Amino acid sequence: MGIDFASSGLSAALLDRTSGQLHPIYWEAPQAEGFAAGPSFRIPSAAVLAETASGSPAPQVTVKSVGIPPLALPAGEFLLQNFKLPLKVGIPYQREAAGMYEPLLQWSPLQAVSIALPLQGVRALLATLNPRKQGQKFDGSGEVLDSAPRMNFAGLPVSNLICRASGLTPETLDAALLELRGVILGTPAGWSDAYRFNLREAVLGASLVASGSQIFVVEDAIATLLAAVTPVKNATGLESSAVDSAKDGEEAAPLSVNASSFSGGTLILNAGAATVELALVELPSNLQDLTRADFTCHSFAFAGDAFDQDIICQLLAKNETWGMSIDLPRPGHSDLPNRYQLQQRLQGSAFGLQLLEAAKQIKVILQHQKSFALDIDQQHWDVKRKDLESLVLVPFVQQLNRELNALLSRAGMSPAGINQAICAGGMGTWPAIARWLRQKLPNAIVVQDQELEVDPDILELDNSVLNSVSQSTNFSEKIGRVACGLASLALYPQILDVSQQQYSDFFLLWELMQVLGEETLSFQEILQLLERQGVNTRTCEPRVLRILEGNLPAGLVPAEEDFMLLGEESRQNPDWEAILAEPLFFEDVSLGYRLNLEQASVVRDYLGKLASSSQQKLLEPLTITWDVRTDTYR
Repeated sequence: MGIDFASSGLSAALLDRTSGQLHPIYWEAPQAEGFAAGPSFRIPSAAVLAETASGSPAPQVTVKSVGIPPLALPAGEFLLQNFKLPLKVGIPYQREAAGMYEPLLQWSPLQAVSIALPLQGVRALLATLNPRKQGQKFDGSGEVLDSAPRMNFAGLPVSNLICRASGLTPETLDAALLELRGVILGTPAGWSDAYRFNLREAVLGASLVASGSQIFVVEDAIATLLAAVTPVKNATGLESSAVDSAKDGEEAAPLSVNASSFSGGTLILNAGAATVELALVELPSNLQDLTRADFTCHSFAFAGDAFDQDIICQLLAKNETWGMSIDLPRPGHSDLPNRYQLQQRLQGSAFGLQLLEAAKQIKVILQHQKSFALDIDQQHWDVKRKDLESLVLVPFVQQLNRELNALLSRAGMSPAGINQAICAGGMGTWPAIARWLRQKLPNAIVVQDQELEVDPDILELDNSVLNSVSQSTNFSEKIGRVACGLASLALYPQILDVSQQQYSDFFLLWELMQVLGEETLSFQEILQLLERQGVNTRTCEPRVLRILEGNLPAGLVPAEEDFMLLGEESRQNPDWEAILAEPLFFEDVSLGYRLNLEQASVVRDYLGKLASSSQQKLLEPLTITWDVRTDTYR
């Protein structure tokens, strides 16, 4: 099963590896639940949280439901959305026995939540794919997370969503879901091992598979390519409306579902809500010859959500700092700490939330109209397409151009050597992106996924259009392309990054602390000791060296740029301060490396806390359950 957990929604697809048939999954629910009419191939990434025992010294927070945002929330409940990003910050753990799960995320200026809650939201979303959990009416009891001694998720709350699969009877689908051989999820390039670990934890918590070794993670850009080259055909004859190739004179063709003719230099661009994912690859004539080493991947932390913020800052509330001494982000730039502060501020007020919703719709509406008028509270705006393009779109494309130039240089490829550019994601479907790529890549056919295309006939110059567009973009009647690409990885197992799958950076760090001591050893001697422990150092040698040189695994301690996501108390976490206080390894340039024994004790204790709260075996390697060559001993 391929599962695309995106910032805005969740989609999934099943692959019968024997027949090669793909079966996109869709969800159904009674219309009374507020769900879009008819089946939907994507459900919103949303969770309703409720605080209980609010008068007690230790308030408890529960996840009440997921997947269907209610029209109104009772007092004491709030909606958690866009909770993909927090999962890369770190792994939930308890600093003190029976204490709250750390770290705390600063969701708004007045509200902090445990990182365990977004993780629980993902678990509950994934539980809609488990036949044992479907069709259950939530009884209102919820599940307490913040005071639980361990993250034990029996009785996981789910909506009464029922999942179905195109081309499969309900009975066949249920049987397949209960006997899954593997689950494949996507990740932005370069995101931390903590994010991969949290994804696996969510899948295990939803009981989709029994072992972490059955859960695979691949870069989103690679999944986008696999979606473009793998046809979606099954017993119902479901076919995408996409065409196979671009016609002469067209700006861009829809994303192909049968692009076996693709070959040579290829650019993949997937622009979602949180990141733009880029990859370059030289496609061989036989895709079975394609390996992970053929891809050069890059992630740029500016996409749909940041674009919405730029609409607010440049068009709706220019020079407004909302009473805070914050620096507004520069249009088109990541500026992550500034964007995190701005997002918290916007999420902390009803007016801010209305601005965010308006921005999401403006960027869609102004693709089809020259201007748009809207009112929020007592304020009125006439927003023009030319202003959107000059103040927001142009800076974005300029930065995207710089990122692509750097990637082309890294991959040793020239713009003229690119034969095709495959674009997906909400921002990747913009005509402006296709125009830029046609200028940038003179010999390339540009193909685009039109998943979020809006019918211009529904657009009118009044505020009622916001509701119409929201219905169009929140619920997709078209299959989830990336989910199909993820499921298709089973047809191309040689593309899997075996080393990253088998050995996490956390495991390599643990093993280094096991084999090193006060004696200084050369790098080759250290590799030999690891090999005696059963580690295949040929596949992970560069990562071992990075750790020895002082680069602790990403996600062990939150990255500096992510500290603004955290609550004030978590920013001063004593465990992290102790880990960062001294180097873990001492390096002698001529002789090699030795372990800082006192610091190793600090890191071991912390890793033990992380492992004690999880279902996975954090400090052990994963086995490879697919028939791919691993050349490993352990």
